[in-house]
Amino acid sequence: MAMLFNPGIADADADAPLKEGDYSWMTSIRTEHPRMFLTKADLPQIRRAAFSYEKKTYDAMKKRVDSKIGKPIEFPDPLVRTGEGKENRNWGFYAADAAMVYLITQDVKYLAFTKQILRALTDYYRLRVDNNLNIEWYALSQICAMCAYDWIYRDLTPGERESFGLPLFNVMCEIAWHGPGIREARFRENISDHKSGCYGITALPWYIGLTFYKEGFDDSFCEDMLRNGYDMNQKMTAFRAEMLGSNGGGASGVPGYALAVYPYAEYNFMYTFQSATGIDISGKLDYMTGYLNYMDWIRLPGNREYGFGDCNHYKCSLPHAHMNAHVSEIANLFGKSHPEILPVAARLLRMFTSRRPMDMMPFMRLLHKIDPLSQVDEDAQQPAQSKSLYFDTMGQLYMRSGTGDDDTYVLFVSGGVPRQHKHYDNNNFIIYKHGYRALDSGTRPEPGWHLPYYYARTVAHNCVTIMMPGETFPKYWGGPSAVEDKTLELPNDGGQCDILGSELLALEETDDYVYVASDASKCYHEDKSELVVREFIWCVPDAFVVFDRVVSDKAEYEKSWLYHTAEEPRFNGPLEFSEKSQGGKSICRTLYPTDAEVEKIGGPGRQFWSGGRNWAIPELTPEDYGYAQRGNIPPNDWPLVGQWRVEVRPGSARTDDMFMHIIQVGDETLTSLPKTKTFEDDSAVGVEFKYNGKKFRIAFDKKSSHGCTIDVSGKGKK
Repeated sequence: MAMLFNPGIADADADAPLKEGDYSWMTSIRTEHPRMFLTKADLPQIRRAAFSYEKKTYDAMKKRVDSKIGKPIEFPDPLVRTGEGKENRNWGFYAADAAMVYLITQDVKYLAFTKQILRALTDYYRLRVDNNLNIEWYALSQICAMCAYDWIYRDLTPGERESFGLPLFNVMCEIAWHGPGIREARFRENISDHKSGCYGITALPWYIGLTFYKEGFDDSFCEDMLRNGYDMNQKMTAFRAEMLGSNGGGASGVPGYALAVYPYAEYNFMYTFQSATGIDISGKLDYMTGYLNYMDWIRLPGNREYGFGDCNHYKCSLPHAHMNAHVSEIANLFGKSHPEILPVAARLLRMFTSRRPMDMMPFMRLLHKIDPLSQVDEDAQQPAQSKSLYFDTMGQLYMRSGTGDDDTYVLFVSGGVPRQHKHYDNNNFIIYKHGYRALDSGTRPEPGWHLPYYYARTVAHNCVTIMMPGETFPKYWGGPSAVEDKTLELPNDGGQCDILGSELLALEETDDYVYVASDASKCYHEDKSELVVREFIWCVPDAFVVFDRVVSDKAEYEKSWLYHTAEEPRFNGPLEFSEKSQGGKSICRTLYPTDAEVEKIGGPGRQFWSGGRNWAIPELTPEDYGYAQRGNIPPNDWPLVGQWRVEVRPGSARTDDMFMHIIQVGDETLTSLPKTKTFEDDSAVGVEFKYNGKKFRIAFDKKSSHGCTIDVSGKGKK
């Protein structure tokens, strides 16, 4: 299938170390400062960037610093339970701001202010550490504090190097060094490993080692820190390279993780390895070009996302301000060696125009050598794209009729590798056309039973459930809010018991349709089902046929086919319903089972119904807030969290069932579905209809677990 470009896999023979247990690079570490992210030789280029294509970044940085010079450096409520969501955490960033402005201007008032911040900041860190409190969830501001020390090092006297450096070194070590027998754990202390964000305290050893190596404070310990940090980063980059698969992707299937803060760990490692050793390891990390492909396919109009996994379904916004930074970063790091990514980067930057008021690493853009938008003509023609692309490691198949506001977009969930933040949603589909037509319901309050007891479960998705009485399910992360009953048990929603285990069996694309088959049988308890296979056919541009083969171990295990909507569905007969919201509309007709019973569930007090009760989004109290989630939690009647679902069930009990549905989406003027004619014999079951000027005949093979014949012919009446 056609792609924007081939993201490729990092060359294992590239001239870079990154070999487990090989620390020969340590002999190349510079003895002079600065060596964190930049060297003295980089300063002329940084000044050029600051006064030309990155003037916006520099001006914002200087404005932040100038607004604080001459004012008290204060840390309100310094012993609060967690340092997140407080201005206190930003002083590490402000220290790097002041030091960078000093490097650029050589104005000594910024040098003096950097010293002032570092002294106050070190005292604040010490106070929290002595009271066994965290600094914040991310370690990025602490890395920036060490950058500030490193960048002004040459302008410190020997006495100042000790008076500033030794206390900072000691407290950073006490923040980073953790584990059983070392010290007590701290509330909201991020110890994410190489398979997750790598942006918590486990990231700090590398930067502590680089900042203080051979400064005489404890060189042996610094060497241990460097080895520890190197091993962590080596594992991280190897894992993330693997996670991008054949077409791209991320370290997680949830954009709010994979394309928000996660990638900064890779940039930080790449920059500092080169600045400290002079060794370019970009050849080992060029898998990151695959992030661009993923960014392109996961985008919905308005820079929205589909809502996969632990996403906040408030505005369903992509982390597009982060993505602006990532596109710029990738273009700068790999644009020279991979010039084919520059047109893609330029196009993405024209979509992801928002920038954070202060980037997660505020100085990073000043290290850039190019402006990606200046490298490519805005009218440059893009290569032809396919209608679908499967991100195998993510377990996500994306389909789209184009990239405009009026196009049709689909996500189908099958396969994949990462468990973190993925739901029990195999064979789920999400359809977007003028808004969310078939949507993922629920959202992510934290804490709150809504997340582990409803949102992550199969019942919240457009899947099939099989109710086996007495079934118990594995716990998902999360727990009750302060006002919720802590003794409530996990409901039996009839859903899946394994997050992974589905398999994409087939994928075919033509000018007229995209066909996909997926087996989720292994995701359900082995004692209740033998077969759960979904075949999903997108008839371009706006119609769908969904066929499910479901075999339960016992006939009395009730099966349900689910379809979630933002507003209340309206029935157009016993087997057909429609929904309308957000400027769009969908119509769905049940074709099989022929004795189907259709029920709608939802409305106030029943939006998130499962196990005989509603798992409402809680109104969180101040006791619940450990960090800034407040603005992301919608009310229970918010349309994008889903307000209704339709359940289709067989009219009588049997072990073998087939569900067949036809769906069409459009704007609010959509009036009807195509007329359909079903057929069945010993070998096949199927449907015929005329759509988009053509006649479709779709026949599903009854003698195998999946497979169908799709004939498209003639010029039918639309």
